[in-house]
Amino acid sequence: MATQELQEQPRRNTPESRRGPGSVSPGISYDLSASAASAVRRTTGLLRRHKLLIGAVIVVGTGLAALVAFRMTPLYTAETLIMVEHRKNTVLNFEGVVSDMTPDISALQSEVAILKSPAFAEKVVAKLKLMSDPEFNASLRPPPPGWVSALNPRNWIPDSWKHGNDVPLSPEEIERNHMTSVVNAVLDNTSVRPQGRSYVIAVSFDSEDPRKASLIANTMADLYLVDQLDEKFKASKRATQWLEERLTDLRKEAQTTGDAVEKYRTQHGLTTSSNNESTVVGQQLSQLNADYILARTKRQEAETKLRDVTAMANSPRGASAVGDVMGSPLIQALREREVDLQRQIADATNRYGSKHPMLQALQSQLRDLQGQIKADVGKIVSNLSNEVELAKGREQGLKASLDQAEAKQNEQQQATVGLRTLERDANTAQSMYEALLTRSQQIAAQTDMRQPDARVVSEAAIPLDPSQPNRKLILLLALVTSGTLGVLLAMLRERSDGGFRSPHQFEMATGVRSLGIVPRIPRFGGSPAAYVVDKPISAFAESMQNLRTSLLLANPDGRHRVILFSSSVPGEGKSSVAAAFARTCANAGQRTILVDCDLRRKSLHEMLGMSNGRGLSEVLAGTATLEEVIQVDPRTGLHVIPAGHGRTLPQDTLGSSGMHQLLSRLSVNYDRIVLDSPPVLAVSEGKLLAALADQTVFIVRWGMTKRGTAMAGLKEVIEAGGEVVGVLFSQVDTRRHAQYEFPDSGRYHGYRRYYAN
Repeated sequence: MATQELQEQPRRNTPESRRGPGSVSPGISYDLSASAASAVRRTTGLLRRHKLLIGAVIVVGTGLAALVAFRMTPLYTAETLIMVEHRKNTVLNFEGVVSDMTPDISALQSEVAILKSPAFAEKVVAKLKLMSDPEFNASLRPPPPGWVSALNPRNWIPDSWKHGNDVPLSPEEIERNHMTSVVNAVLDNTSVRPQGRSYVIAVSFDSEDPRKASLIANTMADLYLVDQLDEKFKASKRATQWLEERLTDLRKEAQTTGDAVEKYRTQHGLTTSSNNESTVVGQQLSQLNADYILARTKRQEAETKLRDVTAMANSPRGASAVGDVMGSPLIQALREREVDLQRQIADATNRYGSKHPMLQALQSQLRDLQGQIKADVGKIVSNLSNEVELAKGREQGLKASLDQAEAKQNEQQQATVGLRTLERDANTAQSMYEALLTRSQQIAAQTDMRQPDARVVSEAAIPLDPSQPNRKLILLLALVTSGTLGVLLAMLRERSDGGFRSPHQFEMATGVRSLGIVPRIPRFGGSPAAYVVDKPISAFAESMQNLRTSLLLANPDGRHRVILFSSSVPGEGKSSVAAAFARTCANAGQRTILVDCDLRRKSLHEMLGMSNGRGLSEVLAGTATLEEVIQVDPRTGLHVIPAGHGRTLPQDTLGSSGMHQLLSRLSVNYDRIVLDSPPVLAVSEGKLLAALADQTVFIVRWGMTKRGTAMAGLKEVIEAGGEVVGVLFSQVDTRRHAQYEFPDSGRYHGYRRYYAN
């Protein structure tokens, strides 16, 4: 709120406030090149302002890096190249137990992982006996010097914190931990990487001994090839062992299933014929079926013949028809004899009459002949009836046999289903046995022809120059890093700067105009009050002249004669500036009097080399007259009223009417009445004096007074009714001030040849 009030109050009549809403501030630049140049100047100024800090960080950082780099043990790197074979061996045209590696990206990365695996590194450690090498086994190294151990941050941690609750380990576990640490040390010094988009893998190893580096790198390559063959051999061995066990089981299974098939076939009468196409029952059924059909045909023929003969026998023709049908010679002969007798009877009847004994004898012969024919026809019919019965019996017998054979065949067909299942099981077992037997023979044939999927294309030579540490690179990186860190620290320091670095900053923040800056006098230049007289053409003296001129321009009619020098807190150089300004005015011929109003910390008399017997306190208390306390500076003719030794409270003394009357009296006799005020934030007298003074010069120490503190002090003065004519920056380092990009940067320092400092 204080900042906002200070900004709003004095800017109501500024030229910027009178511009229209559409006007463009002349202080704003839209030139990108100018903005870039300004940024470059600001950066350059930042580096110049903090060059000591940046230089110190660079020197310390680079020095430490150099110390570490030259104390590092040099390491030698040996590299061997392994190419993964992408051409396939076609000597064996059957598939191997472990398929040949396809050298794509994933396969190469897998091989890299194998070369970087702890198990592979453990083989290298075991082969080269690196457990007894102090370079990798830390327990075999001699202890470092005491000062080196003291510098190691790990040794700063108590052992109880590092170990905690340790679990007791057996000797085997301790030995295993040692092996693990050695393996990790080997892996830390190992680098495995593919060479671009090729099939080549580069294996490099770092060691303190160049011969050892070459040996370990070549050993890794050899063990890698041996490991490939070993894994393939182990895989073939495991496959062969499994196949042998499986072959034994399949051989037993094939034999068992084959025996089951034969036993089942025998039990169910499923024995096949010589051509293995049909069973015995099937053949019998076929024969019976043919016999049955033939018997049925004969039976039908016999029945037909019997039916025809019977019908003919009962026909008018009788025996003649039967004889014709049957073709019996006997019937035909008897029939011819009958015809002959009938002819003879007819002749005898015509010749001898019906009663002739010859005719009767012929008729008797005819009757006997016809009886014989009839008897023969009866026999024929009887024989045919017997043949029909025999045919029926034979047909029925064959039918029974056929039905029995069909029933047996149905049983065998049902049994054949089970037989086919057993035969399939037997064939499957036999096929699996034969396939595994063939595979076993293939694996046995390829075991002796196994080759690795990689080869060494370049063995590691003994390195002549160390690869680590790269001292030049370390120093360069340290230089760049420390420089960057220095710049960052400078920026952080710049950002954390809580003070004002220019009156322009103060004016932008509060609206109070600037009265200039007061350069810091040299370290051995004495007090400012003496320096302004001893060095009248110095930059410090010129700043006092500039302040005097600014106050004259601010008071053209000369009515404002009482000038108060005030500040927020002690140590801002307020008293020194007041004394130097008073001497400057007196030396210029103005009647000037300097009044020490800081009754708590009396210091003006010491700066001017005067006594403090009686002073302002005694005048206001009425124990001394004004003429008795005024002292004259012999070098400039400046009149001085010291603080004196009053016993009353300072605020009561300075706030009395006597103080007002004293200032009115002095205004009649002097052109300048310079008041040295105590800090307004420390005590209350400063605000009382601000209300009595015609003009107040507010002092801010350059870069030291906090911004909030300075603005709070200014607010106290304004609220007390003080007429703040401007702000004056004291103890300014002109060299550093010139490095900032402010409108007043470079003042005094940029023109230092004009001054005799």
